[in-house]
Amino acid sequence: MKKNAKTDLIIDTALHILRHEGDYGVTMRKVANEAGMTLSNVQYYFKNKDELLKAMADRYFKSCLDDMRQMDPISNLENPSNEFHSLLESFLSHGLKLTQMCRIFREYWAISTRNEVINQHIKFYYEEMALILADKLRPISHSDSNVSRAVSIFIPFVEGYSITAQAMPERIDSISKIMTEVILNLLTDEHE
Repeated sequence: MKKNAKTDLIIDTALHILRHEGDYGVTMRKVANEAGMTLSNVQYYFKNKDELLKAMADRYFKSCLDDMRQMDPISNLENPSNEFHSLLESFLSHGLKLTQMCRIFREYWAISTRNEVINQHIKFYYEEMALILADKLRPISHSDSNVSRAVSIFIPFVEGYSITAQAMPERIDSISKIMTEVILNLLTDEHE
């Protein structure tokens, strides 16, 4: 893919359509029409919908991962509870809001059930997210295996919570306190 203002316009247009109409609304012809381009021009940059979906995911997932990389590692080794609780609560709160990011992720989750290219992209995204989160938690962990277990609970919990939270009987502050305790106990457990 040749990176330039046209590819940005195509990706922006496709993301807008995905956000508002879902995966089935994103056709190469519709993207071309809404971007004010010809279909052949769009296909010059992205030969098919899979290539376009992949480029959209690349940009979107990179942005999310870059945001995570900017977060500070947990550094209070004596009492990490407040720092970790804030980290967890920010993830949970963000997931509660049906933001553009949440809409797009939900679309990509759905697409991944039918599209192996996108499924692999999402797998890579979560693998990368796990590595970044592990770096944030490692300073307070007893071992790498504890970090691995904590990350394996944290990420699926946050992702699932973003979908189900509005129907849950407990509020976010209560749940984040419980999960803080669970994950911190896991991180600091000296038994392997």
